[in-house]
Amino acid sequence: MNQTVYHDVLSLARELAHDAVGMAASYLGNAATSFKADQSVVTEADQAIQAHIAHQVAKQFPDHAFIGEELIASSPASIDPLTARFTWVVDPIDGTRNFVAGFPSYATSIGVLEHFKPVVAVVHEHMLNRSYTAVKGDGAKLDGHAISAVAPPLGADLLMAGPSSKDQPTTKILQQIIISKGLIYRNVGSSAMHLAMVADGCCAGAFAHRCKLWDIAAGLLLVEEAGGVVTMLTGEPLTPFNLSADMQANIPFIAGNPRDHQLLLEITRPMFAL
Repeated sequence: MNQTVYHDVLSLARELAHDAVGMAASYLGNAATSFKADQSVVTEADQAIQAHIAHQVAKQFPDHAFIGEELIASSPASIDPLTARFTWVVDPIDGTRNFVAGFPSYATSIGVLEHFKPVVAVVHEHMLNRSYTAVKGDGAKLDGHAISAVAPPLGADLLMAGPSSKDQPTTKILQQIIISKGLIYRNVGSSAMHLAMVADGCCAGAFAHRCKLWDIAAGLLLVEEAGGVVTMLTGEPLTPFNLSADMQANIPFIAGNPRDHQLLLEITRPMFAL
């Protein structure tokens, strides 16, 4: 029974992610921009896309809750995420700074939780029009084709994705990745895309220290369903998510294929162990 429900949810999530591509394109180059309290950028495109998704979710699944980056509250129907069976977690444009600058890399991320754990995921990259999807127990896919978080051959260049944050934990991790381990660093400006690229084997691993629920709710499931591993920087599990916590609190993560997740843990675990 759950699989039927999951696939009905996936169908809507894919449709809404596709809507987001068209909506974002209509704002490209002329979207009004402002800064939030944490100095992150928000545009009217983010807000319009999220409002559209929230409205459609409330219309088609009125008993589902909703959490979004630009609307840190429950759905229009006032469904409480703490008591709802399903909660949609949405980042309308992950990579808003890229979007504003015209840098061609940003995505819409839609993760659906069941009892605080991801069960449906869509990460749709706008400029390449690539759609990463996953359903709990049914694997991860890119444009309908199965993907796997495979480990590159030993001795091959290992691409590790991460943020460009200047906070001390991030810079320390980057120093270890680049200097001590000799790994190759990549950043496309979207944690959701970093996780998607781990899921399809493009990157051996990814991490972020300053990351929110909506950045990772979909990507986490993509990686796990592709056979990869996602944990806290200490190796502890990330789920079930605590939806009673401050939604502005960071949820640091480390992800990778099983072999290279352990390699990254060798870097991060000593830094954050109590």
